[in-house]
Amino acid sequence: MTHDLNDTSRIVLHARDPSEQASSFGLLHQSYEQLSIGAFSGSLVAVSANDILVFQETLDQSVFQTGVSDAGYITIAAACELSDQGYWNGRHIDLDSVVAFTPGREFELRTPAHAVCFGVSLAPSLLRSISPEHPTDYWEKFFARNDCWSDAGRLRGDLQSRIARVLQDASAASAQAERAADLVELRELAIDYFGSLIERCSIGGHKLRVESYPRIARRARATMLERLSEPLSVTDLCTELGCSRRSLQYAFESIYGLGPVAYLRAMRLAEARRRLTGGKRGTTVQDVAAAVGFNHLPRFAQEYARMFGERPSASLAAHRAGGQS
Repeated sequence: MTHDLNDTSRIVLHARDPSEQASSFGLLHQSYEQLSIGAFSGSLVAVSANDILVFQETLDQSVFQTGVSDAGYITIAAACELSDQGYWNGRHIDLDSVVAFTPGREFELRTPAHAVCFGVSLAPSLLRSISPEHPTDYWEKFFARNDCWSDAGRLRGDLQSRIARVLQDASAASAQAERAADLVELRELAIDYFGSLIERCSIGGHKLRVESYPRIARRARATMLERLSEPLSVTDLCTELGCSRRSLQYAFESIYGLGPVAYLRAMRLAEARRRLTGGKRGTTVQDVAAAVGFNHLPRFAQEYARMFGERPSASLAAHRAGGQS
């Protein structure tokens, strides 16, 4: 079966807001929560045809990403720059790690304060040539069981450099036919790379020291979301979850890179930013502050400005100006 790659499209994005960055990549239905302090800066370059997409994403703040992968694609991703370890579905990851976003499955990813990641998404049907005796859903089940590898092989370097070439061509607005030819070669190289991961089949990353940490952190995060506008202490969380303060602290530090108090503050501020930059007509800073658990408006404004590099009133004004343009 042949695939027509002549109809290619591209995305070039420079974002100053985590939500804008998260929504730009259509194959991952995701949300970003900024964890580190400072003005957000990110970018995405992607080129796609009907059965393949390649991308490079840059993030200059730590973010916690949650979402669901597109049901029609398998995506593998790796980093070419990381300022520190990250977190992926129960494991700590580094520059040697490769991760797989399985079709239709939820994922959790935390990036450090600076990260540059590249990746490729393929329709599962393209993997039939690796092992024709297996049905198409075999690969989806395989990647659901094996979604992280440690890999420093030559083929990864070839894939990374080929992706960089395609994206550089896209940025230069090169001829459509030239991009299509590069994608044909890249697609075959990507299939070979998927095959090399399958043959190796050795789980990578560093598994968390305590297996219950992801479960504790996930349940605590859900409680925080449900009670975002309420006073909520570490004692409250421990009582509700039935865990010790030490376990809660270690779980959050392992997964989010922050303690539970700092993470709750970051979560509340991230929700405030979403409401200020995407709120309904009539939204006020005071209403948003109360909705995310800040009853003291000057304190909210101070914390918000420290986190995002601008006052909440500036975020709201920019959103209103954008809506009028």
